[in-house]
Amino acid sequence: MVLDWGNVLKFDNEKDYYETLGFLSKDDEYIRIYTESNDKAGAWAGQGRMSLRNVDIDSLPESLRNAFKTSTDGRISETRYVRNLKENHCFTKEVDPTGSDFTKRLYKESLEKVLNTVPEEYENDFYRGYHWNCEVVRRVRKASRYDINLSDESQHEEIEHQTEGRRTVYYTTKYERSAKNREAAIQIHGTKCMICGFDFEEKYGQLGKGYIEVHHIKPLSELDEEIVVNPETDLICVCSNCHRMLHRFKSYIVSVEELKQIIEDNEE
Repeated sequence: MVLDWGNVLKFDNEKDYYETLGFLSKDDEYIRIYTESNDKAGAWAGQGRMSLRNVDIDSLPESLRNAFKTSTDGRISETRYVRNLKENHCFTKEVDPTGSDFTKRLYKESLEKVLNTVPEEYENDFYRGYHWNCEVVRRVRKASRYDINLSDESQHEEIEHQTEGRRTVYYTTKYERSAKNREAAIQIHGTKCMICGFDFEEKYGQLGKGYIEVHHIKPLSELDEEIVVNPETDLICVCSNCHRMLHRFKSYIVSVEELKQIIEDNEE
């Protein structure tokens, strides 16, 4: 099912619809919503529009990103969708910036009133959009473009069965890590993941007791010289999944704060 709410703004499902609504309800005016009274200028009818405000297209939720990529000037005509925001989601606060009564910017009456229009089953999707962190998304998507580059041809090539197990010798640079620093970090921070809260002992019992991975907040590969590491401030204890996500891309290390924000956005 495709929900068509305007000229180019479309939603694959209700989750995308309410995620977009949440994003447009943010206090940050990344996207300006407004109407133009074209009928007063001799045109056939008024028009609803949306324009980008100090934000990169690639950092937007997918539905908005796809819509704005069709624009050549950072604006899209979305009369039907803007009317929907006014009639169904309490975007009824109007501001006339010029006093000409031609262009009126639209804002939500209040977050509470918008939330009252969101079905309970889609509240998490709404909050995911509302707490959307454009800077985090921009960085992660930028890194993904560099590190994940599968062409259409490679995705459709015939799969060939390959042998495995041949011994290969690799020459690479290894960075010396201190076992004492690792143990000190665990003594200070404990064995529960400091990003998502996962506890190996809770999940695996005795098998997981005492197990945790240690992450260098500043990657050793970025250091120009040997340094003294403070286990309390330079190391954190993380689960295997979070550790993998921190090092998800070759060209960009996801920061601890960014990963926490990503988890929070996807849980709300």
